[in-house]
Amino acid sequence: MDGEQEARWLAAQGIVVGADLVPAALRQLEFLAAVDRRRWLYEGPLLERAIHRYKTYWLPLLAKHSQAAAVDGPLVVPLDCEWIWHCHRLNPVQYIKDCKRLYGRLLDNSNVESSFRTDSKHHAEKVWAEQYPKEPFELEYTSPSDNSVYANAGDAEEIAYDLVSAVKRQSSFFYQVDTPTMHDPRFLEEALTRYKGFLYLIKTNQENKMKLFRVPTYDVDVMWHTHQLHPATYGHDMLKLLGRVLEHDDTDDDRSEGKKLDVGFSGTTEQFENAFGVRYWKAGAMYRGNLPSPVTSSPQMFSSEADDDFGVGKAELQLAILETTVIELFLQIVDFKNLPPAIPRENVHIWFTKNQSDMFISDGGRLDISTKTGKSIGASIQCEPTGELILTVLVDRASSSKKPKKIGKVSISLQEFTWPDSKLSFERWLELKPHDGHASSPPVSLRVAASSTVSVKAQQVLSMIRTEPFSLKTFLSPSSIKDPKMSCWTRFVYDCKTELIRLQIRDQKAKNGMAVARELVGVTKSSKKPFKLAEFVDNKWSLSNSNLCIPNDMKPSKDGSILELKCDNKMIKLYHGRKLEFQRKCCNNHAEEDASAVTAVKFSAEHPYGKAVALLDTKSELIMVDEDWFLLTWIVMSFLFQDINVEHGAKLIGGAMVEKGAISKPDTTMASVDTLAAPAQCGTCGTACGSNMAIASDKVLTTVNSKAVATSGGSGGNGQTESAGCGSGCGGGCGGGCGGAMVVETTKAGGGHAKSGGCGGGCGGGCGAMAVESSKDDVHAKSGGPGGCSSGCGGSCGGGCGYMAMESSKVGHAKSGGCGAGCGGGCGAMLNASS
Repeated sequence: MDGEQEARWLAAQGIVVGADLVPAALRQLEFLAAVDRRRWLYEGPLLERAIHRYKTYWLPLLAKHSQAAAVDGPLVVPLDCEWIWHCHRLNPVQYIKDCKRLYGRLLDNSNVESSFRTDSKHHAEKVWAEQYPKEPFELEYTSPSDNSVYANAGDAEEIAYDLVSAVKRQSSFFYQVDTPTMHDPRFLEEALTRYKGFLYLIKTNQENKMKLFRVPTYDVDVMWHTHQLHPATYGHDMLKLLGRVLEHDDTDDDRSEGKKLDVGFSGTTEQFENAFGVRYWKAGAMYRGNLPSPVTSSPQMFSSEADDDFGVGKAELQLAILETTVIELFLQIVDFKNLPPAIPRENVHIWFTKNQSDMFISDGGRLDISTKTGKSIGASIQCEPTGELILTVLVDRASSSKKPKKIGKVSISLQEFTWPDSKLSFERWLELKPHDGHASSPPVSLRVAASSTVSVKAQQVLSMIRTEPFSLKTFLSPSSIKDPKMSCWTRFVYDCKTELIRLQIRDQKAKNGMAVARELVGVTKSSKKPFKLAEFVDNKWSLSNSNLCIPNDMKPSKDGSILELKCDNKMIKLYHGRKLEFQRKCCNNHAEEDASAVTAVKFSAEHPYGKAVALLDTKSELIMVDEDWFLLTWIVMSFLFQDINVEHGAKLIGGAMVEKGAISKPDTTMASVDTLAAPAQCGTCGTACGSNMAIASDKVLTTVNSKAVATSGGSGGNGQTESAGCGSGCGGGCGGGCGGAMVVETTKAGGGHAKSGGCGGGCGGGCGAMAVESSKDDVHAKSGGPGGCSSGCGGSCGGGCGYMAMESSKVGHAKSGGCGAGCGGGCGAMLNASS
């Protein structure tokens, strides 16, 4: 930032916020998690009951307590009442009006404590019982058909604010902020500085009599929400700063291109970056896409969170599990300087790679420079926080047949983002190391902005490969004749070709020599002999040292699950298709493919509505596991599913892939995989859907993998990254966010014509990703969804972000700028990375 920008930033940091927002934000996130475990408070009769209790019981009790303390110490608020109070306070102007009309004064949160943060509710429950003897302190879950929730309703005070609608808008907010990064104090400390910068823009616009709609990113919005939850402090701070209470109108959630949220976010990005010289986009602060569809509306109730597991005994000790961490990195090349006069600025671009092998980044990808295009252009990538990111500066030559000329390169240590004192972001000038060894004077430099999420444990992703035994006898004999001494192994292999385990079903004769028993055995590199994992008894497979059984004829139950595994305080249910965290973000056109997948969903006290912990993708023969305790169990189950028939006699999973040139006999040696099948490009959305680990996970916005660059686009037109922001619940200065991925395939010299895989007519509920298909002379961009994405992606493409990107070396042609008007929930954008 220059001198003026630095002065503005210092002025913004001087804005006084009367509450300690960082610890308060962490408490807010804990509270929202507690509410999300009670989703009956989002809609239905229990929500109506909670609103009634809030108006009839809690507000009057709070009013009395604010005048004369009703208890020694803080007053504890019932969780259901606190949830309604939370939503009411997030419209601060209306909350003040309602309080003053009903009680003549503002009811603050001072000396009030949440019920989920204290074990000492005795005094509060006693006071509650004295005041409301027929009303329980806590509102417990009842089935939707139970009408007793309306007992003793009584009369409630009238509140002008529509609390049902307020709850509906806020119910999806937790999903957007429920990430490890958002819970990191370093991230929240920086969020506070960005929130002050956001307030400074509003103050500046007001002083200049400019009525502009400013839109926060999610980190800023968490701070804004937290500030509003302290009504007296928020009102005092806003009156001092603005002379009025700043409104937070969350009623507008239309993310369509050109609409209020989209335009507001684009304007906020531009003003923030011009005012302070720092980037507004930030890893971990952007829109995550639509809330995944739930697998159930009824919670599974557990008495405690005891750590039961579904293991298979000591066999887990035999596994040499690869521990990999992953970060999401947002990278932007802001500017460059000291370029030799003979080199045209418009011909310069950047290629990024890693100097170490990475399971996410293969060939790297291209970045344009923001000052060259006049727009904010960046890439959101997923990578391991190891080694260095290499940025090579290239110049396109006049002849498209010639390779770009290398000027030099710089490197960024990715470990920098994992240091304990890292701020998870930086923006600085970096000097190029010249390619030919001769440095110019002064040296060419790049201004690089980078931000990162905290590192998290990556999914375990393994391919299933069956080795076909070979012997001269079976080769010369008819195929119907099998060598009883020969059998195949199914190997579970990482993408780096490291084998974790191999499994085989064997027939074992009983001691009496008559009966034949089947058992499943496994072999690892560290085990010297096969060990038993399961056996077939009474027409079902029983896992060793476990009470888990897999029947031979699984059929869907009433709730749609095909298998249910129970322990005292945990349950695993299996569902056809991709569910919850594994639900596709790209589009809704994969029903046939997704039907061949199976998702394992864990239910526990922490996750009463389920958390997806594993996926079996039968098309790509991949398994994905989020929690290591379930890894071996899922490997065993995935293997056994090959022999299990479901309804109508169709197999739940087809046979595993056959590896050619397999070993000639079963042994305990570790054979490497020559080549794993590359994930097939999705014909609908243009991405490698389903077989790529990063795409299968919704924990990141976009990825770079296997010659594909997932790059963040922007709202409307030639390559701007100007829309991200927060979703519903952030209006009045929020919303507008884009979290959809765009994928760019590396192209050869020639023209380009990008394809949107995004939203066509009726292609609702997802993020329309785009892939560029390369050809020698032309690269075409078409829409993959039904109805297409032409001329702004009209149609009812609800909920996501349709990004479109294009990368070529000479001529570029893009028919769609992503999802336009009618593409609800998106910020349809096109990133044109061509020269």
